[in-house]
Amino acid sequence: MDSAIFIRSYWKDLDWLGHCLEAIRRYASGFAEVVVVLPRHSMPWARRRRWPAFARFEAVEDCADDYLGQQVSKLYADRWTDCSTICHLDSDCLLCRPTRPEDLFDGERAKIHVRELAPLGRHYPWRDCTERFLGLPMPLDFMCRPPFAYPRWLYPELRVLCRERHGVELSDYVLAQPPRGFSEFNALGTYAWHRHRERFDFAALDAAGPEHCRWFWSWDGVDAMRERIEEVLGHG
Repeated sequence: MDSAIFIRSYWKDLDWLGHCLEAIRRYASGFAEVVVVLPRHSMPWARRRRWPAFARFEAVEDCADDYLGQQVSKLYADRWTDCSTICHLDSDCLLCRPTRPEDLFDGERAKIHVRELAPLGRHYPWRDCTERFLGLPMPLDFMCRPPFAYPRWLYPELRVLCRERHGVELSDYVLAQPPRGFSEFNALGTYAWHRHRERFDFAALDAAGPEHCRWFWSWDGVDAMRERIEEVLGHG
C-alpha cells in the first residue's frame, strides 16, 4: 500500500510545522512521500527556513478566509500525490510513536475513529453544516483522532456529489461558507459512512488503543507547549 502524508500549513504555524516534520522523521516509516502545502503568501516565510529533504513543498492560491482555504486544500489532496492512500496531519499534530501506513488501515479499509455526538453538547458546530452539504444525517463525530487517513478514490466522489447537489465545484462551495461553516473530515467521514461503510473500519474512540498522534492547539503557541512537545520528541 503506497501512502502519502499530507500537511496543510501556513506562515503562522511554521514553528509547529518544524516540530511536526521532526516527529515524522523520528516516528514515521513506510510512507512514500510527505507533501506540505502552503498558500502562496506563506511561501516567502517558509523559504527563510531549512526543512528536511524528505518534505516536498507546494503552493496553493491564497484565500480570504484561510480556515476554509486549508479545508479546500485537504479536500483536493489527491491532486498533490499519486499515492493510493492519504494520511492527513495538521502542523500541530505530532506523531508520538512508530507509525506505518498499515497502522492506519485494516487491510484495504481505512481506520476511522468515531464518537457519539450527544456528549459533545448541542453547541457542537459541525453537524448542521455537514448535513446541509451532504443531504445526509451525520450520525457520529468523525474528526476525533488524527491522523485522518482516506483512500484517494473518495475525494473525487465528494466533489461529484457537490456538483450534483449544489451545482458548483467543491472549492467554491466551501469558500462561500461562513467562518467555521464547514468540516472537511466530517464531510468525508459521513459520506463514507453512508455510501461505503463496508470499505472502512469505523472504530469507537473509547475502545481504541494507544494514539499515534498528539493533537495540540496551535493557537496556544509553541512556547506554551514546549515541555509537552519535547516529551513527544524525546528531548525531555
